[in-house]
Amino acid sequence: MEQQLYLLPFDHRRSFIKLIGAAEPLKKNDAFKIKRYKQLIYSAFKLALAQGLLPQKAGILVDEAYGREILVDARKRGFIICYPLEKSGQSEFTFDRADYKKRLQLFKPTYAKVLIRYNPEGDKALNKRQARRLAALTSYLERQSIGFLLEVLVPATARQAKKKNYDSSYRPSLTAKAIQELQAAGVNPNIWKLEGMNRQSDLKRLARLIGPSSRIIILGRGENKKKADRWLKVGAKVKKVIGFAVGRTVFQRPLLDYHYHKINKRQAIKAIMENYLHFVKVFEQKQIKLI
Repeated sequence: MEQQLYLLPFDHRRSFIKLIGAAEPLKKNDAFKIKRYKQLIYSAFKLALAQGLLPQKAGILVDEAYGREILVDARKRGFIICYPLEKSGQSEFTFDRADYKKRLQLFKPTYAKVLIRYNPEGDKALNKRQARRLAALTSYLERQSIGFLLEVLVPATARQAKKKNYDSSYRPSLTAKAIQELQAAGVNPNIWKLEGMNRQSDLKRLARLIGPSSRIIILGRGENKKKADRWLKVGAKVKKVIGFAVGRTVFQRPLLDYHYHKINKRQAIKAIMENYLHFVKVFEQKQIKLI
């Protein structure tokens, strides 16, 4: 069995602003609160490792804006680190920082991560612009020996949104076409972070399309635990799917409970850790049955 990757993503920026009920531009105390909440998630990650989760299987995805100290500490500890490059909450992928190359040299992450919204039947000019940027980034990261993790979301167009069962009946084929177009443009990530599929056959198709050295992890998309469980169970049965990146489903409820003083700091950390390890267990149990 090849090496798994269980990613705990908390690079969300605007989502955290909403979570604490703040507004932009942020006040200093609000920014500090977001940083503190991200430290809670990081503490939960470290607690999961203390509980026996192997560090070579586990990683974090956190932003510099609210998680700089976390990035520095994780680097010192030798953890798997993913550093996000995209500006948060944009319909078109643009770099969050013009000096992103310097930031990558500073933090030396295991993977540079980009999130894009790419619908092959959507805005063609937009798709081409994004593909060009990503192809150039692919080449740069290869030269720097930094891994590339690409998260591809396929939001429905206005016309597609009117169709029944877009998520299960249309999104899989659109995702396949997106992968084909991006690869044809020279975009070759080491890891594709993809939305979950309800059918194993759909995910197997995607696995066949990606490059021979590329792998797939399944994202949580903020869905409930039951839906995320189903996606991971499907993914665990497919070759080239090596794990997951589940964030909000892991930490949002505990952080909200902590925010509204329903639980204390220790309880919040424990709840996040347990949610994270729950998905590790779900994925690994399904993989074990395949051996």
